[in-house]
Amino acid sequence: MNGKKIEDTDRTTPESIEIQKYLNQMVKEKTEVAILEVSSQATKLERVFGCDFDVGVFTNLSEDHISPKEHPDMEDYFNCKLELLKMAKCCVINNDDEMVKTIPDLLPNKTIKTFGIENSSDIQADSDDVIITDSYIDFTIDYQNQKERIEAAIPGKFSVYNALGAISAASYFDVSANNIRKALKDLKVLGRSELVPNPLGITIMIDYAHTPSSLESILTAVKSYAKGRVICAWGVGGDRDSTKRPIMGEISGRLADFTVLMSDQVRTEDPLKILKEIEVRHHSNW
Repeated sequence: MNGKKIEDTDRTTPESIEIQKYLNQMVKEKTEVAILEVSSQATKLERVFGCDFDVGVFTNLSEDHISPKEHPDMEDYFNCKLELLKMAKCCVINNDDEMVKTIPDLLPNKTIKTFGIENSSDIQADSDDVIITDSYIDFTIDYQNQKERIEAAIPGKFSVYNALGAISAASYFDVSANNIRKALKDLKVLGRSELVPNPLGITIMIDYAHTPSSLESILTAVKSYAKGRVICAWGVGGDRDSTKRPIMGEISGRLADFTVLMSDQVRTEDPLKILKEIEVRHHSNW
C-alpha cells in the first residue's frame, strides 16, 4: 500500500472483512488505485461482495480447480469467474480464448474491451511481430492511434497475453503509452519465468505452471529458444483437480527432453498415488 508491504497472505483473495479493512485503510491514506486478484473461489464464497470494481479482467479459462473442494465442473468454474465481470463497470477479456470470447453475448449491456494476438481485438499484438526469448517478450500494438513497441522482462506467450490485458485495463484510465512502456520494461514477478543466477552458467527457470495450458505454454516457449536439452522438474498438489494430472504428464513427456516428477503440497493424498496418476504411460524421457 503506497509502496509499503502490509503482510503476507495465505490465499489469492483474502476474506471479505480483510479486504474491506484494507480498502478502508487505502481510502484514509488517499491511495488512488487498488488492484485485487479475484479467484473463482472468492466469488463463489462472496469474499468480494460489496466491492465496487471499475474494471474487471478475464484472462483465460483452463482445466483447473475442478475438484470436490473447489468447482464440480468447468461450467461452474466459468460462471464463478464471470461474476467478477458482472460486478465491474467495464470489462477486459481475452479474445483468443474460445470460452472467454463468448462473454460479450452473455453480458450485452457491459462496456467490454478485447485483447488478443490471433483474433481481431481492441488491443492486439501483431502476430507476425511477437518476439519471445529466455528473458523478455517484445511486441507491437496499436494504442491511442499510434504504433507502440512494448517490451516486458517475463518470457513466454502467456506474458504477452497478460501484458495485453494490463494494457487494456490501463487504457480505461488513459494511461500514456510511455508510462505503460516504463511499467512493463523491468517488471519482475516471483515464480513467473524467474531466472535463477548460478555459477554453472546454465539457464534455470522457475515457473508457477500449475495447469495443462500453462505448462504447455512455458515448455513451448522454452523449446523455441533453448540451445540444449530441456529438463522439466515438476509436481502437482494433492486434494485438487486430479483430471489434469495425466494431461500434464503427456505434455511434459512430449515437449521436455527429460522429465523429473516431484511432490508438491500433497496435503492428505499419498504422494506416490499422485505421481502414478501423472505417469499414465511410459515415456522414454522420464
